[in-house]
Amino acid sequence: MDLLFPFLYSPAAQLVISLIKSFGIFFFLLFLGIAVYSLFKSPTYIPWSFWYDWVEFFSQKAYASGKAEKRWRATSKRLASPNAADWKLAIIEAETLIDDVLTRLGFGGQSFGERLKKVNKDTIPSLDNLTAAHQTRNNIVHDPDYRLDLAEATKTFAAYEKALKELDVL
Repeated sequence: MDLLFPFLYSPAAQLVISLIKSFGIFFFLLFLGIAVYSLFKSPTYIPWSFWYDWVEFFSQKAYASGKAEKRWRATSKRLASPNAADWKLAIIEAETLIDDVLTRLGFGGQSFGERLKKVNKDTIPSLDNLTAAHQTRNNIVHDPDYRLDLAEATKTFAAYEKALKELDVL
């Protein structure tokens, strides 16, 4: 011990220690800058998941729920129209919104019907109503002569709305 302290306080050791400190701070800042730059320039999952976590933490809502609510309001305005074509379009847009939500939640499949088969009643308790609404939407899309009345449109739209609320999007 007696030999160590005089060595540490010698001018040569102090020079080496100060150089190590300087280079240490330099390398720390360099690698920190590289990490931050890579985080923001990388189009991978890491930066987005980091951002999603912060937004969800501070807003107490899912990340893109604000956009979904805005889209939902615009879609629901179509249902107030006296035109049956607007009702059909509202139902198609509502299913597109739910399809986007299910895709973001990680339910795989090529179509909404395939994703709907992977959803269980624990995730969406009103799954039967959503399946019926999907059938109505398919009738609208695949049959150009399909007649849709306001009561059926309202019932179908309500099924989509309930499913979105159960998924905590609305």
